[in-house]
Amino acid sequence: MPYPGLEEECAALRARVAELEARLAEAAPADGGPPRESRASAQDGEIMLLRAALRSLAVGVVLCDREGKLVHFNDAAMMMLGKGASDAGPWDWFERYGLFLPDGVTPFPTGELPLARALRGEVTDGVEMFGRNDARPEGVAMEVSGRPIRDEKGELVGAVVVFCDISERKRYEAERERRRRADEQRIAAEKDRLRMARILQGLLDNLDVVVWATDEKGICNFHDGRGALSAGVARGQLVGQNFIASDEHVRRALAGHPVHVIGKSDGVVWEHWMIPVTEEDKRISGVIGMSLNINEAHQIKTDLEAKLALIQRQQEVIFNLETPIIQVWDRVLTLPMVGVVDSRRAARVTDDLLASVARTQARFAILDLTGVEVVDTATAGHMLNIISAVRLLGAEGIITGIKPNVAQTMISLGLDLSRVRTLATLRDGLGLAIRQLASN
Repeated sequence: MPYPGLEEECAALRARVAELEARLAEAAPADGGPPRESRASAQDGEIMLLRAALRSLAVGVVLCDREGKLVHFNDAAMMMLGKGASDAGPWDWFERYGLFLPDGVTPFPTGELPLARALRGEVTDGVEMFGRNDARPEGVAMEVSGRPIRDEKGELVGAVVVFCDISERKRYEAERERRRRADEQRIAAEKDRLRMARILQGLLDNLDVVVWATDEKGICNFHDGRGALSAGVARGQLVGQNFIASDEHVRRALAGHPVHVIGKSDGVVWEHWMIPVTEEDKRISGVIGMSLNINEAHQIKTDLEAKLALIQRQQEVIFNLETPIIQVWDRVLTLPMVGVVDSRRAARVTDDLLASVARTQARFAILDLTGVEVVDTATAGHMLNIISAVRLLGAEGIITGIKPNVAQTMISLGLDLSRVRTLATLRDGLGLAIRQLASN
């Protein structure tokens, strides 16, 4: 026996099931996949997960659409650039974000920015740039890589760039480069010091020289050089000794006065140089000295000076022989000329002859040319000047011994000898002078 109302309740349940089946069939896709609501929910979850991942990334991520509008900045990008997304197009990116070349001065060309190149379909990796703006005045060095974004059909729908802060790396590289250069300079300076040390050691080992140094109290702290053996001491033997007590020149050098002196010690002649060592604060911290054994050079100099003195004395004798003024008779002088008469010799002859004429009150001065082989215009002029100068002192000048070729040369030169008395030989000149003196 059926229960009252059971049929109505079953009919209602069947109607509800049919309604649910119809709604389920309407929500299910034609290919038998999951329902639309399930797919939408899954996609929303993926998007949320993707956004969370972008926010948590340590590298900056910036996306733009196909028109270049910046649509997404993650947290790291905002921290590095100091600013987030805006409606600014590619032409305004420099003004807003302050993007420069790695030098931090030259603006980065807009068309060469990785995001702009990605919008043209290009792929870029490891592009270095520098960002500095009012929100990030200290600036940040970045390394940027860009990629174009395409849909499932391959059409360009946007672009993305990923960049990281390489400021610390740059500082490390700069510090490493600074240290490398410092090491190179230190090594070069060390090589220079070694080279100078080798040069100095070579000089000390091969030259007869002593190099020494003292501190500000005059205590010797360096003493070396082969020349020490000449002084009868070993190399380095004087280290620790007080030079102030034994040498006034060291005291003067420590007072700030460079010293250069030559002295003799134990039979050896030394040339000393003493130079004050001045620090940056002008304080004198010691003396550097060098002593050179010049005994041999001094002896050579002494010998040369003696030889020069001898040569000078010989030249004086020769000069006197060149102009031998002889008093052959009372108040009669004769001057035999030999060789070439130049301006220097003519001046000397004139001075000596005039002085002798004045001293002896001579009446006659005989200029004998027997030893003169050649006469030119200058020589002849000198002789005539000598005769004229003698005449001014009241004496008579006589020329004797003119050879035929000399006489011919004088005539060809057009010299006026009308006022000069000439005789063939010195004997004739002496006879004339004696006769005139006797007649007076």
